[in-house]
Amino acid sequence: MSAELSSKSYSRILVQDNKKGLLRRTLSSEGWEVGRAIEPRLSHSCSAVTTYDIPVDETLQDANGQKPDISNTSHMNGVSLDLGDRKAWAFFTDDGETARIVSEGERKQGMLVASSHEDLTMAADCLVHYLATMKKSWAVFSTDMGRFIRKFDPMTMWRLVLDRPTGHQHSGQPASSANRSALVKLFSEYYDEPTMHSLFRLRRFRIDRNYAVYYIDGGFMITRLDGDTGLIYDIYVTPSRQGEGIGAELMRCGITDLAGKVSACYLHTSYPRAKRLYEKFGFKTVYSQLGVRLDEISLKPPSAR
Repeated sequence: MSAELSSKSYSRILVQDNKKGLLRRTLSSEGWEVGRAIEPRLSHSCSAVTTYDIPVDETLQDANGQKPDISNTSHMNGVSLDLGDRKAWAFFTDDGETARIVSEGERKQGMLVASSHEDLTMAADCLVHYLATMKKSWAVFSTDMGRFIRKFDPMTMWRLVLDRPTGHQHSGQPASSANRSALVKLFSEYYDEPTMHSLFRLRRFRIDRNYAVYYIDGGFMITRLDGDTGLIYDIYVTPSRQGEGIGAELMRCGITDLAGKVSACYLHTSYPRAKRLYEKFGFKTVYSQLGVRLDEISLKPPSAR
């Protein structure tokens, strides 16, 4: 692996390691410099706050240059950045492994507040490093904040919708005792976790009636009901079986599961190839957001030192 990567003349490689740190351990022994792509650090001038810590009597602006509106923001957490005679703030909504800094839509999920454009950039920078210390996997920003996070090379993430899904013929099978072992193995691959954890994960999905798990040899599909809408929660095809049409068969399975139950079906992706597959089934892009991966590692080959 070291020889193959070195032959590509890369000066730096960003990659997500597995939870056992396989790449880190393997390439470190070959002389590679390995570190976090985004360092988990919190400077002395950055501290945890809530939106109620924003002073109301100062001239401040949000990412859109408007006076900050802190109504309906009690669910947000954030950081303040001390800049001497000024302060800046950045807030997010906690969503498991993801932190959402989204100002678009009906429900606010994050905001940047400062007295100048430059200070907003510094607040976003402080927040990203803070979220890395919290061991979040993703920081998802609305597109209006893109100019403040350019240094992190965010990737585009799409939300797509299919109105009134209809059923398809498919070969998917609901999770059962007959396919439990195969599903647990696929879960362990996809979620990068021990077999026992995957067994309990599958059990939780099967107990919760809002979720449905389907199996096809080489992959799985999970759907979730959320009131009158449905979500393609997760879809996975093991690498050795990709390119065989399993992904399309799983999509037919998931859409059929939701057909007749919901008025619309949603999904999220950051992969252009997957987006093209979903569009073939009639999904349309609703909006895009920007994702910063927080758990990647940086690899520098010995020749780049």
